[in-house]
Amino acid sequence: MEKKYFLKLLSQKLANTISDADHEQLKQAIEQNGHYKQLSDQIIQYFKTEKKTIPAENQLERTWAMISKAERGAYEYSFNFEDRSNLSLSYAYFFKIASVLTLFIVLGFLSYYWSNQKNGFNHIYTTNQKMFKVLDDGTKIWLNKQSSVRYSKTFGKKKREIFLEGEAYFDVVKNKAVPLFIHVGNIDIEVKGTAFNVNAYKENSSIQVSLVRGLIQVTDKADTAHKILLKPSEKLIFPLKKTDRIGNNDFVVAIIGPKLLLKETKWTADTLLFNKEMLKVLALRMEKKYDVKIEIKSEQLKEKRFSGTFTSETIEQALEALKISYPLNYTINNRLVVIKD
Repeated sequence: MEKKYFLKLLSQKLANTISDADHEQLKQAIEQNGHYKQLSDQIIQYFKTEKKTIPAENQLERTWAMISKAERGAYEYSFNFEDRSNLSLSYAYFFKIASVLTLFIVLGFLSYYWSNQKNGFNHIYTTNQKMFKVLDDGTKIWLNKQSSVRYSKTFGKKKREIFLEGEAYFDVVKNKAVPLFIHVGNIDIEVKGTAFNVNAYKENSSIQVSLVRGLIQVTDKADTAHKILLKPSEKLIFPLKKTDRIGNNDFVVAIIGPKLLLKETKWTADTLLFNKEMLKVLALRMEKKYDVKIEIKSEQLKEKRFSGTFTSETIEQALEALKISYPLNYTINNRLVVIKD
């Protein structure tokens, strides 16, 4: 997780405005990063002990001055003690630390402000774990490690747009009136109802799009007249460097068989991590991991929440593990799984 986003989440926590999902991301970042844990402890402690309230206008001026200095690399971790030369070394050192922590808090607040003011976007980030998300229109996103997506808070009402960095698998709900656009790197992908994988990590030499089903149209942002229609079992490779391209053709399309296509998307099913997830959402992920159809016969059971991790477990072992948390019953008939009270 980038430090800017970490500070944004921490500022939300301090302001008691953080969502459950964001709180879980913050918790994971702190557990996985010793530096973030130390920084979090220091800032929270400072926040608890700081009693002085600065007027909003003065605070804003002071904020921009500090940000300006930091951007120029001119910020010195010092404090103007004026005539307080008689302060002890330890007391002076406290104020130096406090000034640094204040800068972190301010940066976190501004990061939170900018990200929420910028056209009202929601952000999802991953660090060393994968994530699954169902958007308001029913579109499903599997987000790989070290990846992020950004989408409008009004997603699905008038338009559907997603900005991706890293790798994600999309299973898009069809809506002829409101097509979905994925913006990634130097290309735009228009989707009307399909499933596909996009691999666009910054360190890659190309953007790769593998289509599982449906149709998608890919457009070169630098030349919008240059576009291509991708069909199922086709993989598009878009080299990021012009020197890697064949002539003037930016798009390289290869036919991939079922086994290679499965390999391209296997990362979405390898490990299933879930934390306080409703069974009706978890069932969708289990369907993909175990290649089964799951029916839940109880509306109350659909809302039950479960936490855990499935890696090499069979579908029977996974269901038995869920049964330990809640006394559900299930039957398996070929690839149909029925869960009931």
